[in-house]
Amino acid sequence: MSIGKLKLNISKNDLLSQINLITFILLIVVFYIINPSFLNNYNLKTLLLGMAPLLVMACGATYVRLLGSLDLSMGAVCSCANVLLVTLFPYTGFLSYIIVTIFGILTGLVLGFIHTKYKVPSFILSLGMMNVYSSIALLIMRAPVPVPKDERYLIDWGKISYGIFSLMTILALIIMIIFYFIQKATPFGRSLNLIGANERAARISGVSINKTKIIAFMMCGMTSAVAGMMLTAKLKSADPASGNAYTLLAVASVLLGGTSMTGGTGSILKTLVGVSMVTVINNGMTIIGVDAFWSQIVFGSLILLSMVLTTDKKSRNLVVK
Repeated sequence: MSIGKLKLNISKNDLLSQINLITFILLIVVFYIINPSFLNNYNLKTLLLGMAPLLVMACGATYVRLLGSLDLSMGAVCSCANVLLVTLFPYTGFLSYIIVTIFGILTGLVLGFIHTKYKVPSFILSLGMMNVYSSIALLIMRAPVPVPKDERYLIDWGKISYGIFSLMTILALIIMIIFYFIQKATPFGRSLNLIGANERAARISGVSINKTKIIAFMMCGMTSAVAGMMLTAKLKSADPASGNAYTLLAVASVLLGGTSMTGGTGSILKTLVGVSMVTVINNGMTIIGVDAFWSQIVFGSLILLSMVLTTDKKSRNLVVK
């Protein structure tokens, strides 16, 4: 990549970040003017709580997107984790959280291995895996089921809060900080950007391409499972479709945060801005009484804008690897 192209790509992503930050602030101002209760303590706590599962999932999605790849199975893995956790509670208690986390890691391992071993495009492969995990979730549980009263103590941690910050929100922020540190301060994190920017050059530089990709997918699977467990504590129930909507929301958050469509540039902190925008739009539209369909129109418009600003026209065939 020439210096001129690199500068152009960086400037586009900086422009998107600035647009998103300004848009985010304007949205808050507009929603507050229309309905001042938008910024009261109760709604702020609701916003932060609703943001937690999405932020965790978007952290893993950012790693995969930095590679120039895409995991569409995140929502299905989230749903699977949700129903699996409640199913395991009577038998393994708190140990269920560890088991479900391992399940999430294994889903990423399978996806990453097949992707690297057989060179199947991640978009197509994860689309197939999405159907597999959605079916598994339905096989485990056909319909939404509340967590039994005898096992409610296993999810009571979801009730703990400190002011407007719930324990779930704090855990999500801690996970985000860990992912940010990994991206910025470890060889693995730097490899993500190198592979996304130019896989051939990364290989020549000695980067372990397959290993890095598999780990990225494993971490994405793990965050999807953690998001599913958070939904269990938040909803106090198991629903085989609980995570379905989160795939689009996570992808939207990553793109709105400025992570390039072709990979190579992006940041966990910028993804936080994207997650905040998505959450504010969802919550704000609801609180001012606007039909939910309008929020989808807003998401679509913002995603199209982010694609225009982060995609190199000469690299469109490399959007999904």
